[in-house]
Amino acid sequence: MNETSGTSAGAPAVHRARALRAKNRRATLTAYLFLLPYLALLLLFGLFPVGYAVGLSFVDTISGAFAGLMNYRLALDDFRLGQSLVNVLTYVAMWVSLMVVGTVTLASIVDVMPRRLGTSVRTVFFLPGAVTSAAIVVLWLFILDPQVSPFKAVFAFAGWDNRFQVIDTLGFAGVFTLMAFFAYAGGWIVVLHGALTALPGEVMEAARIDGCRPVTLALRIKIPMIWRSIALMAILSIANGLQLFVEPQLLGLAGPQLARNDWSLNQLAYQYAFSLGDFGVSAALSTMILVLSVSIALWIVFATNFYRIDK
Repeated sequence: MNETSGTSAGAPAVHRARALRAKNRRATLTAYLFLLPYLALLLLFGLFPVGYAVGLSFVDTISGAFAGLMNYRLALDDFRLGQSLVNVLTYVAMWVSLMVVGTVTLASIVDVMPRRLGTSVRTVFFLPGAVTSAAIVVLWLFILDPQVSPFKAVFAFAGWDNRFQVIDTLGFAGVFTLMAFFAYAGGWIVVLHGALTALPGEVMEAARIDGCRPVTLALRIKIPMIWRSIALMAILSIANGLQLFVEPQLLGLAGPQLARNDWSLNQLAYQYAFSLGDFGVSAALSTMILVLSVSIALWIVFATNFYRIDK
């Protein structure tokens, strides 16, 4: 009698466990189905090109023979490589610093604005991100020209009469930093605003009750709580900055004296591939850029314990 009752009582539990496992399997399958298009695109346009470039970097593409590390030696022996590396690292340092400080500051200001005003401001900052890099360069060539720029009063005060004086004073890295900041800051302001909005309301309310002012609240509580979003912004900005190509490539539109085809690392890779026809050295240089980018990203990840689980 007791055994029969125990069996009858245990049957629903077994059925519930089976139903739960089946539900979890369906949920997992559904998740993978949603991921499948992304994984296919990642394989075709991400992993496969990287693998192909790495393999090509060990081949003498002119003769078609295996070259070992020869392409890497040729790339490292290029007298232009050192200056290009300094140029790109200077630009990355300036841009990432401006992105972290400027974007976090703007996102914090927008966060305390009234809802409608904050939405309008975020939209204004976000709109330049919809413009392609090539169009941004052309637009900035007009902005930096004191004759037609809406900031001509500022340029006149600084004593700049033409765009060449402006670019010479700011430097290529400074000009590219301004271009990139106004192109990408808006998107990250939206991301950081989402992170700020998701913060626990009770924590913010408790801080206000304790007399925490808006600036102190942002510096001591909000920003430390969204540090992962800020670290992610820094990682992706560094990766994007190391691949700088369009801006210096098109700056020559302003005049032949500004034309530089070896200012950035990607320009060097482009010259090897499409001017010299040596795709092996180009692939080797591209692979080194990738290794540098991944190394910096991993350093940030481990230095900040990015994947640490907060308890």
